[in-house]
This record gives sequence, structure tokens and C-alpha cells, in this order.
Amino acid sequence: MKNIVRILGRFRWLALSLAPSLGAQESLADASLEELLKVQVTTVSKKEQTLARTAAAVYVIGAEEIRRSGAETLPELLRWVPGVNVEQIDANAWAISIRGFNSRYSNKVLVMIDGRTVYTTTFGGVFWDQIDLPLEDVERVEIIRGPGATVWGANAVNGVIQVFTKPARATRGALASQSTGVQGFNRSLAQYGGTAGSGGFYRSFASWSRFNSLDGWDGSEAGDGWSRLHGGFRADWQSVGGDTFTAQGDVFRNRGHQNRRNLFMDLPGAAMFNEPVDSTGGNLLARWSHTSRQGAQTTFQAYYDDYHRIDLGTVEDYRAVDFDLEHHFHAGERHDLVIAVGHRAIRTAYGGSGQVQVDPARQVDQLSSAFIQDEIRVGDRLWLTAGSKVEHNSYTGFEFEPSLRLAWTPGARHTLWAAVARAIRQPTRIESGIRLDMGTVAARPGMEIAMTLSGNPGIRSEQVRDVEVGYRAQWARGLSFDASAFFSHYRGILAPDNGPASVVPLPGAIRVVYGLLYGNSGRATDYGGESSIRWIANSRWRLMASYSNLHMNGRLAPAAATWFRTLTEDNAPRHMYRFRSGVSLTRRIEWEQAFLARPRFSGGPGGWHIRVDSNVIWRAGEHWDVGVVGQNLIRPGQIEFGDNYWLLPSRLEREFLVKVLWHQ
Repeated sequence: MKNIVRILGRFRWLALSLAPSLGAQESLADASLEELLKVQVTTVSKKEQTLARTAAAVYVIGAEEIRRSGAETLPELLRWVPGVNVEQIDANAWAISIRGFNSRYSNKVLVMIDGRTVYTTTFGGVFWDQIDLPLEDVERVEIIRGPGATVWGANAVNGVIQVFTKPARATRGALASQSTGVQGFNRSLAQYGGTAGSGGFYRSFASWSRFNSLDGWDGSEAGDGWSRLHGGFRADWQSVGGDTFTAQGDVFRNRGHQNRRNLFMDLPGAAMFNEPVDSTGGNLLARWSHTSRQGAQTTFQAYYDDYHRIDLGTVEDYRAVDFDLEHHFHAGERHDLVIAVGHRAIRTAYGGSGQVQVDPARQVDQLSSAFIQDEIRVGDRLWLTAGSKVEHNSYTGFEFEPSLRLAWTPGARHTLWAAVARAIRQPTRIESGIRLDMGTVAARPGMEIAMTLSGNPGIRSEQVRDVEVGYRAQWARGLSFDASAFFSHYRGILAPDNGPASVVPLPGAIRVVYGLLYGNSGRATDYGGESSIRWIANSRWRLMASYSNLHMNGRLAPAAATWFRTLTEDNAPRHMYRFRSGVSLTRRIEWEQAFLARPRFSGGPGGWHIRVDSNVIWRAGEHWDVGVVGQNLIRPGQIEFGDNYWLLPSRLEREFLVKVLWHQ
């Protein structure tokens, strides 16, 4: 062990990436070894659980790490998490995934905010521009790599990202911030929190953001800028008897543009054009929690969520109502059980005269679920967790998503864990009912070729069977290590298959129509792992480093071979390296640096994609913070993520911005 510590002392680029949250203002340099493994996480088992007993690949971003990062958006914050692939496509679109399958419409990661699911049933993923929230109000972000469907249900296939906002009690007083960048970025935030009677607290905020247009793939202005107006509130109450109640909500309005082809494939004769991407929406959530004298906890949560979006020439209206009842209790000395039931109803409606049509235009989807999980203390240092989610959805009926997890702590500073799980991704409205005109090109005089894509009402859910093992430890004071390895087998991957072909006579010509039909022809295997190490060199200097490895192998029908290669091999970097350093230059000045490297995607230029960010924070006084952030400092003008067939990418420029924050 002493040799390991000595080697790390020589190679200072090796550093930590476990970085759990210890509170908004507490420095990790002051944390004891035991405190780091006692950090509470909730997302793995739907209850508070120490990191030492967690049998999953977990990364927690705390409030202090968020403050130091200089990030202005949630995707920027997630960029530095081991195993998470974050790529910016243009000024308002992102591709974010965990352990592969990345695209603009990634659909195998479940994203939640305070227990509210934010993925859309249109494609099973997230519109990241619609969940741009003030990071000043985020308490922590928990990222689970690997299946989480046993707890959270469909779409938690390759991972779960859950954002926890701060309780209203922690944000009393006034707060205002202004961020301004040389490339035209602007963000303004005003917030106020206070007390409401006995045991009550509240906060409300309003923010406005402007993201300026980037340069297009050909060097011209992309015209993809967008703006966002966002407001919200949170109120918390606690009764004399210990019951707690939370109510919170948001409203937003986004206005922007994007560049795309008039054809949905890269075919000869395709023209580029600029179109609007507009959305408005809001949500309202209520949560009640009661703790009995015996320590059992009952929680009831309900939320309403809706949005109206114009994208790809299609108008979408989305409304969801969700109810969830959960009970957590102990049965004897060895059993810790969680049981839950829930129901969600989602109404979607599509209109517009664009190339994308959905049939039927209006539909209500139902999702009912029941969940049970038992954490069994086998011995003083061994815990076995078994559970399953049972769901019934409108597309495939009943689905079962079981898991088995084992955590062993041979010592106070070491944890070994293993897990096996099955997860599914249920079909979406697009995959079951899309009617897409992909484009028509002239093959020769008198003949043209057209391609169409149709949904399949009879498609089944995608499935994954996953095996994981991991190890986390505190090797010495200030020196932590975390590693995980996984093997995932996917069945029934949804992809376009060859459909019927037809010949349509035209005046003086003929049109040959090739139809593609969604099916479950795909299979794939993923294997790899993530490792990270953190070293607190001294009271002023923290180092973090991580490495992620991913291998993907797939088998699909010939019609979907190119599609699959783009989705997997082309858009899934085999190696990703991250390095972060934080230095307290003086008592009031902090300097954060971050480095990321990965091979370029095969669709882009050769070589490596390199990104370096830097952030200097000056605590100018008791109530003032001033930050200077530099992003993409080394290689400006890069295209970070390739062409998504129709959405054209933009070049990311070097950006400098100044942030001034005032708080009471």
C-alpha cells in the first residue's frame, strides 16, 4: 500500500473522481476517510443508503463541486462525470448517453428532477434545452451507470441521472447573478427565499438566458441561437408531528432555430435550411412524507407535466399525470424493505404539415407499476439486495425488471460489489406510429427513388441483461479509488428493417418507393468499465482523474447496418480520459482546471478530440463572488458531435465568460 501511495505521489496527474457530496460549503480536503464512504445516495435503492453499502457504479456531484465547476447548464456539468458521454451538437441540442448508444435522441438513460421523470414518450429521451435549470439551486446530482429499471422502471436501461434541488430552507434570502460571455452568451437570475409561518419555507426565481448562434459546419453563421425564459418556486413545510410536505413547479418558454437538411438522409440534391425550434411548458409537483414512531416512512408524490413543442416541422403537445406511493420499513433485524405502486397517464398529440407525421395523431398511453425490494443483512459486512419492478404499458403489456445486488465491506475503507439486472426500454410513439418521408432523388432520366420510414404497432420492448462488478476504497487519507466493469447483452434493438417496395407511375416517369419499417432485428453486446481516482494532495490542492473504456458489437439486418454503426461505433468513444485539478491560490481565490480527451468519432476529422476548461473564482466579499470561466480553450472551431442525418452540427468556439453572483 505504501508503494501505491508513493507512485501516486510521483505521477500527480492521477487523481480522484469519486467526489461525493459533503455539503454545499464543506471542503473535501477536510473530510475524514469514513465520511467519504458514509455519503448518502438515494437513486440506487429509492431510499437513503451509504456509499459503502451501495452495489452500483455511482458518482455524486455535490453543491461545492457544482459551484467550483463554472458550468452554466446541466450538460456542461455532466461532461466531467466518468462513463457519461456528453456531446454538444449545436447551440441548443445535445447528445448525452451512458455506456454507448449516443445520439440527439438517446433513449436508454432515465433523467429525473426531484423524482419527476423528464423523458418524453415521443422518442424515449430528453430535450435537454427544456430542463435547463439554475445550478445555484441544485443540492446534488446522482449518476448511476448501469441498469436502474428495478427501482425506476422502463428507460432506465444504461443509467439514471437524478437532480436534487436544495430545500427551500437552505436558500433563504435574496440571490442575483449575471453571466456574460464574449460569444454573446447571457444569463440573468433573480431569486428570493423566506419563511412561511411556523415550519414553512419558500423560494421563487426568474431567469433569462440567451445562447448566441455558433458557426456552422461550413464556417458560416449557423443561425442556431436560442433564448429561454424560466421561472419557478419551491415550498417546504414540516409539521409538529414530523410530517413533511413539498410543493414545487416551473414554467418556461424557449425560442430558437436549427439547421437541417430537407431530406432525412444524406442523399444527392439535399438542401440545407434553417427552421424554428420553439417550446413552452411547465410542471407542478407535490410530495407528502410521514415517518411513524417505529421508523417506517410513507411517501406519496404526484406531479403534472406538459409542454408544447415545434421541432422538425412537427407540432407536439404532451401532457402527463403521475402518482406514486412508497412505503419503507424494517422487517426484523435483517430486512429493510421498500414497496411502491404507481401510475402514469400520458396524452400526446401531433400536428403540422411537415415530413414527420405520427399515426394516430392523438393517443393516451398508460403505465402502471409495482415495486418491491428487500435489502438483507447477511452478516455484519455483507448485504444482499433483491427486487423487481413489474410494469404494464400500452405497447407491450406486462414487463418484469428484476435485479440482484451484493455489497461486501471487508474493512471500513473498502467495498466490493456485484450486480445482475434485466431492464427494458418500452416502444415510443415515433417507433410505433411514425410516417416519415425520408427524401426523393432522381436516379436517372425518367426515374426517381423515394424512401419512407413507417412505425410498427407490433414492435416489442428492447431488453438488456447486465452483469457488473465494482470496487471502491479509501487507500489513505485523501486518496480514494473507484472502479467498475460491466457486460451487457441487448436483444430486440429497435431499428429500421426492409419493408415493402412499390412503383408509382408519374407523368413521363416512374417513382420507385423503398419502405423501411421499424422492427426488433438488433442485438448487441457492450463491455468495458470505468475507473477513477482522487487525491487531495494538501489542504489547497485536489486532483481528480478518470478513464472510461467501452467496446460495442452489434448484429442487425442489412437495412439497418449503417444506422446501427452510426449509433454505436461511430458515436461511442472507446476511450475517454478526464482530469481535473482544483487549487486554492489564496483564501479568497480558487482555480479549477478540467481536461478531456477521446478519439474523434469516425464521422468527423481524424485524431483526438481535446477539451480544456478553466475557472477562476474570487470571493470578493461576504456577499459577492466573481468568476472568470474559459471553455474549449485549446482547439476552438471543432465539431464535437457529427451529423445526425437531418440536424446539422455547429462548431464550438473558444468562450470566455464572467459571472457575478450576489447573495444575502
